[in-house]
Amino acid sequence: HQDSFLSFDGTNDYIDLGTTTSSSPIAITSSTGITIVFWINFPTLGAAEPIFRSHDHASDYVGYAIDKNSSDQISFSWYDGSGSGPSDRRTMTGNVTLSANTWYAVAITSTFANATSGTVIYTNASINSITESGTSSITTPTYSGSNLKGIIGQKLPSTDIWGEFKLRNFGIWAGRLNVANLIAIYNSGNFLSFLEDTGNYDQSSELKGYWEFNNGDNIIQDKSGNGANGTITGAVYGDFLPIALSDTT
Repeated sequence: HQDSFLSFDGTNDYIDLGTTTSSSPIAITSSTGITIVFWINFPTLGAAEPIFRSHDHASDYVGYAIDKNSSDQISFSWYDGSGSGPSDRRTMTGNVTLSANTWYAVAITSTFANATSGTVIYTNASINSITESGTSSITTPTYSGSNLKGIIGQKLPSTDIWGEFKLRNFGIWAGRLNVANLIAIYNSGNFLSFLEDTGNYDQSSELKGYWEFNNGDNIIQDKSGNGANGTITGAVYGDFLPIALSDTT
């Protein structure tokens, strides 16, 4: 099941990763910086699509987020928690235009600095040029608020915006992984578990959230051990072969 994935239909599929607060392991700040790595495939292009929210909220932007924009480029944003406009966020967008029906290994590292030099976005181990947007001067995400959730595939406050994509192996680290680590994780496009150090990858102890999307269940386990287990709604597994070890129906 190393190549299995979850497929989101772009209509109403999502994963609820449970309540998040300022104390959650994925509530990462500029004191350590952040790295996020995942594999993603977009069947269709041309629309803005939400991928991940660390602390989604019904009215304000909180925490940090990953999106694909309508130009089919990956963006990373962090928020001040006081509203939902350009003045409440800082966004860094890569220049690589993605192709349809193509798997990409996306890696993002950031110090949450306002300058573009503080964030690096890689697609298939190639570095993107970065363009900044949003006018907030915040240099670390705000995690305050009530009824916050980690979420994959849906965007709040606009609850009618959904992502259509296939997703596998999604990890979040406290700290900026160096190039040697990221190349090792990319592994020439082959599966590599983020749970154990392998070769030049030596930062598994810094994992704060990790989901492999390969257990065939409607509950996705946070394999980092930090408890952000997710409830899957609608999304379905692909390239997955269930095997019964006892009588089953």
